[in-house]
Amino acid sequence: MEMKRNPLSGTGKVFAFTLKQMCAAKSWIITTVILALLLLCGIPLLLWATTSSADKKPEEKDGKAQIKTVLVCDETEGTADYSLLKDLGYEKLDYQTADTMDAAVSGIKDADSTVILRVTKPDDSFLLTVYLPDKTELSRSTARSFVSFVESNFKSLLMQKANLEETQIAALSVPVSTETEALSGENDADDGGKDDSGILEMLVDFAVPFMTLMLLYMMVMLYGQAMSNTVMAEKNSKLIETILTAVHPFALMFGKLLATATAAVIQLLIWLGCLLGGAFGGAFLVKQSVSNPDSQTVQMLDAVMENRSLFSVSGIILAVLLIALGFLLYLSLGAISGALASKTEDLSKTQIVFALVLVVSFFLCLGNTSDAASETQGMFSQAAWLRYCPFTAVLIVPSKLLVGKLGAAEIAGSFFCMIAGVVILIAVAAAIYKLLVLYRGTPPTPKKLLEMAKQNRPAK
Repeated sequence: MEMKRNPLSGTGKVFAFTLKQMCAAKSWIITTVILALLLLCGIPLLLWATTSSADKKPEEKDGKAQIKTVLVCDETEGTADYSLLKDLGYEKLDYQTADTMDAAVSGIKDADSTVILRVTKPDDSFLLTVYLPDKTELSRSTARSFVSFVESNFKSLLMQKANLEETQIAALSVPVSTETEALSGENDADDGGKDDSGILEMLVDFAVPFMTLMLLYMMVMLYGQAMSNTVMAEKNSKLIETILTAVHPFALMFGKLLATATAAVIQLLIWLGCLLGGAFGGAFLVKQSVSNPDSQTVQMLDAVMENRSLFSVSGIILAVLLIALGFLLYLSLGAISGALASKTEDLSKTQIVFALVLVVSFFLCLGNTSDAASETQGMFSQAAWLRYCPFTAVLIVPSKLLVGKLGAAEIAGSFFCMIAGVVILIAVAAAIYKLLVLYRGTPPTPKKLLEMAKQNRPAK
């Protein structure tokens, strides 16, 4: 059996055929569509549901019975107009004044919508007490929510009790902000958002390796197994000799690998587009539906949008490309797994390899040492060698690319090592495939593989 000498001969045909087969599979189409719809529609609904409940006005939070009338019995010195609380919340409440508790009790007309607010000063602090009428439909949680609202805004009432003028009250209500600047005045524009961007950088350094690990593990488990099954099935095909006379083993492995990775990347891009669409759509829906522009939800969304310049477009593209190379790298291990196996039962023994390599690589990235040479920061090690080891670079480097912490030389070095790793593994898979194409039995050990390679080496 004479094989093609050109290692890339037939790569395009193998790639086109395999990609068509994978993307036309019902399982691929159904999985892609279902998850895309969940991301595109589920994220906005989830954001809307959580924020609509969190940002409700206080009077809308509890059950059917709500407070409508508050009888205020203020037994402390000074007078205050409790109606000013309407501007701060509970806009529909009617505040009525009662001189004594007896007058307040006798003034209750509707027990299901009226409470008594008693203000006393037994010691050096004010005491706010809410009384519920007998046989009322109002719950204690409703009363606690209202008294918490009054407590948080009691400062405004104390200003009135102190007989301060409107200008003095306005001066005391002015918000105070702080900032830190260098005496030289340099980098003022950059220092304004330094704290927020620093927090975001820490979150990126912490979250991206975990997300990359989960993404690679999921995709490798799905597509790596498919790659192994395809390679193993072709080894058992009766047409294998005909295939290898038309296509070089390297071209066969490379074409299948690229097709599998392309199908995975297409699926991933669809999901990523739906994720971004759902996130931005959900953010727009939240900002339109939340009535209070000063709510924590809206402020959080505004803070994220203000610091969006932290991530450059080039950094995002490079990070995605590096993750795609990492996926191709681990997928190459799946090709080696399929080349080693001669039957389905053997795959369970060989497929553990790429899962184990991924997990070990993740643990190598962990580290919390104070060694200056390692440049460790936070939970994940920043040791320089991790950026050039292909199996760890895919976990460490993307987060640095997103925030622009790597120089051009380091980026080029990481990409070169990744590409070299992919080429070497594909070559190894092709060599094993060619060596074991007619082999039947348990997967050979590395020692036995070397012996078989020496025996099959052509004589000079």
